[in-house]
Amino acid sequence: MNQIELKRNGNGYSVATVGNPAAFEGKAFVKEVMGTTSMEVSFGSLAEGQAVPFFHKHKQNEELYIVISGQGVFTLDGEDVEVEAGSIVRVAPSVSRCNRNTGKEPLVYICIQAKDGSLKQSVAEDAVI
Repeated sequence: MNQIELKRNGNGYSVATVGNPAAFEGKAFVKEVMGTTSMEVSFGSLAEGQAVPFFHKHKQNEELYIVISGQGVFTLDGEDVEVEAGSIVRVAPSVSRCNRNTGKEPLVYICIQAKDGSLKQSVAEDAVI
């Protein structure tokens, strides 16, 4: 499966699937399917030897990358940082970034974007029991 499939859309919630995340191919954004309003989440995959074809920064959003499988390198403001399954990389909006697959299997990751500095409450402060 190369896209996000909406399974259920209820009153105030959505449920979707990408199938097996480690086998995901391509790029897909959650917002279009699930209607998120405070973050953007995407699934990405780079084949062996493949790289994102451009460096970029953001105006407002920080990014958090969670590597699901594979090995690669994130170039962050000119510094190469090796990653593998289980790695988590936070990137501030002003940092130039690009990533590439350096392994023999696909580099699969989840990227979460949210406005830098916007988190005012976390689980303990936000939960109502």
